Amino acid sequence: MFLPARKTSWIQWGFTRFNRLFLNYHFNNIQIQHPSTVPDEKTLFLINHSTWWDPLFIFYINDRLVKSDGYGMMHEEGIRRFPFFRRIGAYSVNGEDRRHLVQSLRYSKHLLEQGKTVWIFPQGNEQPLEKRPLEFFSGISYLTQQCPDIKVVPVSLYYALEHTKKPNAYIRLGEALPKEEYVRLPRKEMTRYFEYAATKQLDELRQDVIEENLHSFKKL
Repeated sequence: MFLPARKTSWIQWGFTRFNRLFLNYHFNNIQIQHPSTVPDEKTLFLINHSTWWDPLFIFYINDRLVKSDGYGMMHEEGIRRFPFFRRIGAYSVNGEDRRHLVQSLRYSKHLLEQGKTVWIFPQGNEQPLEKRPLEFFSGISYLTQQCPDIKVVPVSLYYALEHTKKPNAYIRLGEALPKEEYVRLPRKEMTRYFEYAATKQLDELRQDVIEENLHSFKKL
């Protein structure tokens, strides 16, 4: 059964403060690179998914930078185990149940049409950080075709153990992808376009971390 979000303002307020402390305790540094203008409505954010930490970073990025009325897909199994996440904007998705998947995509479409931002892991399940290809599912292209006026923005998360006991987290929030490059593509080709753009951005972030080319990053 599809489970929509049930945002509760006081729970969001409390979780925002907990999440800031929690991430800053467990990570030595959280650094981000982003364009001068960051969209905060009618935007589909595409995030690579490799760890348990990723949903917390989505909330953190939205809290500290984007500041949108944001919502995110969460696997049905996870949201049933932790129903609390519905109170901060998560809603369920189950790619193995076609009816459930359709309901989730329609709900995403409704949110985007209402001016919200939607944060999605297009890989579906967690995959190793270094695994290629990223293998995006085609639901993101369905949403783009159904909501042609939205922006599509890749977000790259990369974690590294470097010179300190605790890991560092690096985030690259990209530019909105140019519509003229994908708007007329068939759905499968559009999905491959999004996958290629996200992979390129993630690989460039990885290389910058390896080479310690971090002058354009700032602490978040």
